[in-house]
Amino acid sequence: MPSAGDQMMAELVDAIGADAAYLLARKLGGTTIYVPRRVGDHHPLRIALGLEIAAKLSAWYGGGRLSIPKQPERRARVRELRRVSSLTVAGIALETGYSERQVYRLLREPDDRQQDLFADRQT
Repeated sequence: MPSAGDQMMAELVDAIGADAAYLLARKLGGTTIYVPRRVGDHHPLRIALGLEIAAKLSAWYGGGRLSIPKQPERRARVRELRRVSSLTVAGIALETGYSERQVYRLLREPDDRQQDLFADRQT
């Protein structure tokens, strides 16, 4: 069963796209922020995401308080660092704030964001 953070991340991905959702989680994850109906020039959402994406988020959630998840982004960051860097597990742990044991566990789990290449294949 997905966590509340995973569910919110999925909703954010649907609303503003995966790249923007993970950028938002990286920059403001773990906070609750008021999403105005119209984002001003100096609002943290506009600073973090830019005008176009902040406006999309405002159209979707404007007038409410949004709890921005950070765990799904942190888990994705572990996998990304393992894939594109020469960091050791200890280095990844230091970079992400996880313990080495947690990094090993996360690297063993399937990545839900990866597409199944054979999902639509007819047998």
